[in-house]
Amino acid sequence: MKKKNFEVTQMVQLAMLIAILVILTATQLGFINYGVVSITILHIPVIIGSILMGPFYGGLLGLTFGIISMTNATLRGATPVDMMFSPIVSGLPAQSFIMCIIPRVILGIVPSVFYSKFQKVIKKPYIRLALSAALSTMIHTILVLSCLYFMFFTDMNFTEVLKGIFLTVIGVNGLLEMLSAVIICSAVCIPLLTYTRSLKTN
Repeated sequence: MKKKNFEVTQMVQLAMLIAILVILTATQLGFINYGVVSITILHIPVIIGSILMGPFYGGLLGLTFGIISMTNATLRGATPVDMMFSPIVSGLPAQSFIMCIIPRVILGIVPSVFYSKFQKVIKKPYIRLALSAALSTMIHTILVLSCLYFMFFTDMNFTEVLKGIFLTVIGVNGLLEMLSAVIICSAVCIPLLTYTRSLKTN
């Protein structure tokens, strides 16, 4: 019975987090557009799911994030960089698909790995959560930027544009996305982890 209740809870959590991803995208609340780039908070439900449910479900959430962002870029791409995430609009479908999917699936896996490793050396759960969220967001940003550079901006004609995008993304987007992940993931995960542990013991 304990195992069944735990599995049902995981399925409910997975469904809720996927629904949050869809709602944030459909309402555009998950994006803050400015200039040539946009800030997103869609990585946060993925990190939460990975920490709560493990790397497998985190990877599924990351895959969902990738598919949703690809669809959104195709239907409502608001900035030049956003449009590169669309296999249809970018003109480079394979590159867009890789950039949308691979970094997001990895994003869904690494928070759980970090959190598990930190449990052995860090006693305070909110510090473990904060570090896991921050490092996962940083890795995701680096992977996306690397895809942009190697798949889209290798032409020297884009050098100045690339510099502007990288400075903006690294200086503003990366820090804001990391900060939001740390705050929200810590606030949400601690009570949910406590509840999940109670299901295993009761």
